[in-house]
Amino acid sequence: MQGALRKGLVGWRVPVVGVSVLAVVGWVLFLGASLVFPKLAPVFWVQFAIDLFVLTLFGLSLNLLMGYGGMVSFGHAAYYALGAYASALLVKKAGLPMPLAFVLGPFFAAGGAMVFGFFAVRLTAIYFAMLTLAFSQIVFAVVFKWTKFTGGDDGIQGVWPIKALAAPPVSDNYYYFSLGVVLVCALLLYLIVNSPFGYTLRAIRENPRRAEMAGVNVRLHQWVAFVIAGFFAGVAGSLFVFFQGSVNPDYAGVARSTDPLIVALLGGMHNYLGPAVGALLYKIIFFYVGRQFPFLWQLIVGIILLGVILLFPGGIMGAITERRWRRLPFGRRKGVPTVAPGEVETPTGSSVGGGNGGR
Repeated sequence: MQGALRKGLVGWRVPVVGVSVLAVVGWVLFLGASLVFPKLAPVFWVQFAIDLFVLTLFGLSLNLLMGYGGMVSFGHAAYYALGAYASALLVKKAGLPMPLAFVLGPFFAAGGAMVFGFFAVRLTAIYFAMLTLAFSQIVFAVVFKWTKFTGGDDGIQGVWPIKALAAPPVSDNYYYFSLGVVLVCALLLYLIVNSPFGYTLRAIRENPRRAEMAGVNVRLHQWVAFVIAGFFAGVAGSLFVFFQGSVNPDYAGVARSTDPLIVALLGGMHNYLGPAVGALLYKIIFFYVGRQFPFLWQLIVGIILLGVILLFPGGIMGAITERRWRRLPFGRRKGVPTVAPGEVETPTGSSVGGGNGGR
């Protein structure tokens, strides 16, 4: 009996240790490659990487709402734009230094999310999504029409970082600054989604009525998640405005709101690194397909996204973790089981967990 117990404990611990070691090695390799990247790559690819960092953070912020909270927002660009415009206005109108404007900008985005979220969380499903879209259009209309303050259609120009971070056409220091900001924000979001608050959000996503019956204040948790997501979207907007040197109403447009939706769906909503993988895939598709087919790239991206959703509902990372490709016709190999050990394949092709997974 003791031998069996010891075998069971070893069988449980070894995969955990293995995954931890692989994760550490992977992060070390990633950080090492990221640190030397601007020294080896051309300027264009350094700019590409900064753009990728911003999109990754933007996608992670939305995924807190959508992937963990079950709230699909069609207007997340509102808080991206609020963070960008707030930082730009603090520099150009208030005369604040760039570091202070960068820090304060996301709090204005969180303030906007607090106001809009107060009303949005009172609705669910498509009604919630459409209300978030309406709020984003309000932000778009304000920054577009308020010409004397926001610059209208021309936006605000000449918003550059401090000299220590700026050197045309792009500074390696701003690359490292962007990398550090995104990594810190990603770590904070990871801690949030794996905290008791994050697990409560998942419970609300799965069954809000049961969570409410268990004593959870559903609206309060959704509201807090909405504000947190708005804050980190504002960080992404502030980071991008000092990279681009300008801000315009397109930052709050519908097209901008679709970007985090696409990267979350491509990479996988229910995997924390899903938006990061989706952002990388989206930027690569945008770059190569956009160059070859400048008038058809939206159609091609739509077809790819449709294929991913149909074949891999959990996104790319979901397919990797669930080994879903083995259940596809082209993923089956003779003599290789298509289900994991301890699972039983049903006549419909799905699998029923056994062992630890079936408990």
